[in-house]
Amino acid sequence: MKFALVVPILLKLFLATDACTEIRVTAEDKTVVVARSMEFMIDLMSDIIVEPKDYPHTAELPKTCSRSSPAMTWKNSYKIAYLNGLDSPIAGADGQNDAGLSVGSLLFPLFSKYQTVPKDKCGSAISNLNFAIWILGNFGTVEEVRRAWRKDSFPLVWEQPLKGNTFELHWSITDKSGDGIIIEYSEQGPKLHENTIGVMTNSPPYDFHMLNLRNYVHLSKFAHDPLVLGETTFPATGQGNGLLGVPGDLTPPSRLVRSAAMVHFADKTKKSDEAVNLAFHILNTVDIPRGVAASHDHEDMADYTSWIVVKDLTNKAMYYRSYEDLTIRVIHLDKVTSGMKLKIKVGSPTIGGFVDVTGDLQGAQAHTEL
Repeated sequence: MKFALVVPILLKLFLATDACTEIRVTAEDKTVVVARSMEFMIDLMSDIIVEPKDYPHTAELPKTCSRSSPAMTWKNSYKIAYLNGLDSPIAGADGQNDAGLSVGSLLFPLFSKYQTVPKDKCGSAISNLNFAIWILGNFGTVEEVRRAWRKDSFPLVWEQPLKGNTFELHWSITDKSGDGIIIEYSEQGPKLHENTIGVMTNSPPYDFHMLNLRNYVHLSKFAHDPLVLGETTFPATGQGNGLLGVPGDLTPPSRLVRSAAMVHFADKTKKSDEAVNLAFHILNTVDIPRGVAASHDHEDMADYTSWIVVKDLTNKAMYYRSYEDLTIRVIHLDKVTSGMKLKIKVGSPTIGGFVDVTGDLQGAQAHTEL
């Protein structure tokens, strides 16, 4: 692929396409946290769904298969929690299991190309919308996924529309050791990339993003020295000039560079709660308000950050917030003991977003000294 020829066209298109960002943060106590933002141009009406171990699944059949064909089935080997989309039980957008494995389905427009399912392979095929749920239910570590991939024991992955929308996806998979991979299906065929930087966004493919980072080798967490020209010295106009040139737009390549800089330049966190807090702060740098990422074709349907999820893979906890309510909620998988499938609406209208502390104001002694 000749990236230099397609980049100008892609960058123009990406401002009007769907955006997601995922990061990985590791604390000094070895806690691994994976955080992800979900951007789309309509309300995805997402639920968080928790399924118990041994919960049964039956894969959807592609149109190339007869309705009487035997579909692929499996039972969860782990308790899993995931966010869906458009109120659908099959659309696994992001999730984790109680073994400490995370899977994120990130939009991959213009590049995704899934597999054709022959009639004799209907029983070993799964849709792109159900792929994340299948991985969460069947694997406990990235190395297990990697070994299955190498043995060519993965099902065929086909593209399934959902309520009139086509979701072109690629997947980021991380476990509680910090090991991570990216899986992509494109014109070049299925590919598994090692996620060495712990950051992922959308199109182009992962290898493009790794090449693009070489354009930003000048970035630093430290301030640059003053510029000296002849007998004149030009000091910086303020702090933060080590990040001068970090891209601030909302395209996937720019969000990846910006997020990678934040992840790797931020102070190390000591324990889990600090890692979770840092993850929310980093994703704030790529948060998209309604209306700022519109297109001329869909001016009234601009992408925005509908929700953010932060998964503590070590302590089996899922934190989340919605666009309408910045209050952070958490679900602890270890505390879910029901043998039933459970759910909660991410953007529930019953949630209040503000805490009135007017009544907590107290008297303050005045100080006249400077």
